Amino acid sequence: MMRVSENPILLLCVFALLPNAEHTFAQSETSGPLDLFPKYQVRSTFTGRPSPPILSSHDAHEFRTRIREGVAKGVVFAGHYEVAVWGCGSGCLSFAVIDAFTGRVTFFPATVSQNREVGERLTYKRNSEAIHIIGSLNEEDSADRWYVWDGNSFNLISKRPAILVDDNGHPLKP
Repeated sequence: MMRVSENPILLLCVFALLPNAEHTFAQSETSGPLDLFPKYQVRSTFTGRPSPPILSSHDAHEFRTRIREGVAKGVVFAGHYEVAVWGCGSGCLSFAVIDAFTGRVTFFPATVSQNREVGERLTYKRNSEAIHIIGSLNEEDSADRWYVWDGNSFNLISKRPAILVDDNGHPLKP
């Protein structure tokens, strides 16, 4: 039986495959799924009739139709928040959270764009204060981010490189 070290062609094939195996391992180790929703669960959820959204700020007034459409869907985030999401161009979205108790509208401070990132751009749950965002903020700095909503602002708790793919859906090397 011939050993790999005795056959130069076989040895070359092994070394050619090593960088790909290394890249695959590194990517799955650092970019594997992370689920922080359970860690930030809320204890109770809103029931009853929500307050109407307060549309007194310039931005709230400008996006009042989208905010009202979001409110019509009911509480979907962090126990007592409604979420309004709207497009801001191809592959881009903006969103705001609306407190069902008070009607206060808070906008996420950036747009979220996706070009080659893998995964859902915006994910949230009714029973969790965590929010997951994959993409570029204001078309810069592509990443896989987790935030926690504290009732006033979105606090970044995790940021990792986003998994990127080419036009054929094959992973791109970082």
